[in-house]
Amino acid sequence: QKTGLKGAVISAVDLLKGIGVGAEMEVIDVEGATGNLDTNYSGKAAAAIDALTRNDYVYVHIEAPDEMGHHGLLKEKIQAIENIDKYIVGPIVKALEQKGIAFKMLVCPDHPTPISTRTHASDPVPYLIYDPKREERDVVYNEKVCASFGKHPDFGYNLIDELLKE
Repeated sequence: QKTGLKGAVISAVDLLKGIGVGAEMEVIDVEGATGNLDTNYSGKAAAAIDALTRNDYVYVHIEAPDEMGHHGLLKEKIQAIENIDKYIVGPIVKALEQKGIAFKMLVCPDHPTPISTRTHASDPVPYLIYDPKREERDVVYNEKVCASFGKHPDFGYNLIDELLKE
């Protein structure tokens, strides 16, 4: 309502689908979306690309890194993050760039779930805003680097405002 933008949500998690309904977003079900390491990453990316033809933004939620953190599975958590990069972020960026669609992309967890504690943490949430118009490309993105920035969004509105900047 604040921005007048129309959005969609793609998630295997019922809570997030419910938030999408409450926020009057398009809620998209993807076959094979499980919320685990075996989720249909490519299907979520394809659904997001399609949803961007009728929405201003799409929230793609992948639960796998969180679940792997809860189970203390380091290799699997790393695999989940690599899968997001390979099967979600990469294909969406490629499709939008090929279509000549101007965009920005926010990549972040909804909260930290450290392997060491196997539970949610209240630490700042690291995030990356990708803007293809910016020339900076040699950026290292990891928890240690993000923590050194000393900033994190207190409210989603701050990130929305940042993404809407020209």
